[in-house]
Amino acid sequence: MSKKKNKKQELKTFKHSGDLGDIIFSLPTVKALGGGILYLDPKGGEEEPLVSWANGLYNKTKLTEKGIESVRELLECQDYIHEVKLWDGEEVDFNLDMFRMHIRYNNLSDSHLAAFGISFEERDEPWLTVATSIVDNLDRDVVFARSARYHGNYSFWETINRDLVDKAFFLGFKEEYEFFKYTYPHMAEVPLREVQTLLEMAQVIQGADLFVGNQGLPHAIAEALKKPMLNEVFRPYPAAVFHREDAKYV
Repeated sequence: MSKKKNKKQELKTFKHSGDLGDIIFSLPTVKALGGGILYLDPKGGEEEPLVSWANGLYNKTKLTEKGIESVRELLECQDYIHEVKLWDGEEVDFNLDMFRMHIRYNNLSDSHLAAFGISFEERDEPWLTVATSIVDNLDRDVVFARSARYHGNYSFWETINRDLVDKAFFLGFKEEYEFFKYTYPHMAEVPLREVQTLLEMAQVIQGADLFVGNQGLPHAIAEALKKPMLNEVFRPYPAAVFHREDAKYV
C-alpha cells in the first residue's frame, strides 16, 4: 500500500449540515483539530437529529449540493482541508453539528469550539487564506453587503458617512442589491459586484480596504480573513460578534 493511501487513511473526518456561513464559522475548529476530510450534507440536516427546522419547513439558506459546489473550491484551497465530500451517512470523527448544543456565545465560531472543548483563541487569527486578491476599481475599495435576513440597525445605513458610500460597491445577490437600493435610495449609485463562486467572493473581500455589512455569509468570509469592518448587529440573535481592534459593531 502506498504512503499516499496510508496518509489518506489517517486523515480525520468532519461533517457539517448547516448553512454556508455556519460552515465558515466552523473552520477554526476543523483547523485546531488537525484538519482532514470535510463532509457536507447535501440534504441540509434532514437526517441529523441535532438540526431542527420550524414546522418541518426548510428555509432558502438550507445546505444543498449546489451550495456545497459553490464553496468547495474555497474550502479545498485551505491547507488544513484535504477534500470536501458529499455526506451520505458516513461515520465521522467529529460531528460539527454539535455546535447547536452550544449556542450561548457571541459568535458561532465560539459555539463550534466549545462543542469540542477548544480554546476560543483559535478564532483570533485568520482561518481563511486566498492566494490572490481581486481589485476591480481603485476608487471603490469598500465592500457593502447586506443580506435579506438579520437586520438590526436601519439608521446606521440611513446616516452612513457619504465618503464610504462614494467608495463602496455592493457584494451579493441581485435581489439583495435591489432591496438595498429600495430601502436606502441614497445608495442608488453604489454599483453591484456579482461573483460566480465563494472563492471569488473571498478574493474580492480580500482586495478591499473595508467591509461594511450585516450578519451573513459575506461577513463570515470577511471575519475569517480578519478584514477591517463595520457590522450591523442583529440584536435578537447576535451570533457573529468578534471582539478585535479593527472590527466595530453598530
